Amino acid sequence: MADSAPAEKRFIEPDFPAFSGFIFKIQANMDPKHRDRIAFVRVVSGRFQRDMTVTHMQSGKKVRLSSSHKLFGNERETVDEAYPGDIIGLVGHDGFGIGDTLTTDASLRYDEIPRFTPEVFEYFHNPNTAKFKQFRQGLDQLLLEGVAQAFHLKDTASRVPLLAAVGPLQFEVLQYRLETEYNAEIRRETAPFTAVRWLPEGTPAELLDTLSLPTGGRFAFDLASNAVALFPSDWALSYFEKNHPDLPLAPEPPMKG
Repeated sequence: MADSAPAEKRFIEPDFPAFSGFIFKIQANMDPKHRDRIAFVRVVSGRFQRDMTVTHMQSGKKVRLSSSHKLFGNERETVDEAYPGDIIGLVGHDGFGIGDTLTTDASLRYDEIPRFTPEVFEYFHNPNTAKFKQFRQGLDQLLLEGVAQAFHLKDTASRVPLLAAVGPLQFEVLQYRLETEYNAEIRRETAPFTAVRWLPEGTPAELLDTLSLPTGGRFAFDLASNAVALFPSDWALSYFEKNHPDLPLAPEPPMKG
C-alpha cells in the first residue's frame, strides 16, 4: 500500500512522535440538561494530554483541549492522557466536524471521511410556532452530527432548508430525535429532487444566473456556501451535463479548509 500511494500522501504509524487524531463521530444532546455536544476523536499517533494545544487543520486555528472525557454508557470520567487507538470525547468545540484532523504537526492532515451522495430530499416544517426555537436548535445540532445534509435554495425567501439523505431511514431518525429530544413537532414534505451535484469550489453566485437548468432543476448552497445543482431526474442531470461540458460536477462537496 505504501508503494502504491501517491507521493504526496504518507502513512502515519502509532509511534509517530507528534500527536494526531481525527474526529469520526459527533453526538449532540447527550446530556439533555445541558444540550452538550461531544466530538469523538480516535488518537492515531503521539500522546494526548489534557489541556494541550493542537491545530484544527480544517480551520487552521489553535485550540486547547481542556474538556476531555471517556464515556461508557451513561458514565463519564475525565481523561488526562490517551495513546494511539484510544477514543476520547471532547466537549465544547462547535467548530469541529466529522473527518476533521487535530494535530500538533501542522504538516499532517488526514483524508476526510467519504460521504455518500444524497438521493432523497425532504422539507421539515414546524407547525407549532411556539416550539420553533426547539425545532431550529435541534435541527442545527443534528445536522452537525451528519444525520442529514442541508441546502438553502437560491432565490427563495423561505427559511426552511432542504434536507438531503441517502435513504428515508435517515429522515425517520431525524424526526424521531427532534420529537423526543427537543419536543418539536414535525411535518414532513417530500421535495421533487432525486440528484444533487456540487459545482466547482468558489463558483460565484452571479455565474449561476448564466447557466441553463432543465425544468424542475434548482441551484442551492450547502452549509459551507458551496454551490450545488439539484435535479428532478437522472435525465435532467445528463441534460445539464451535456449542455455544460466545460463545467465539472462532483457527487461530493469539496474538502474543507
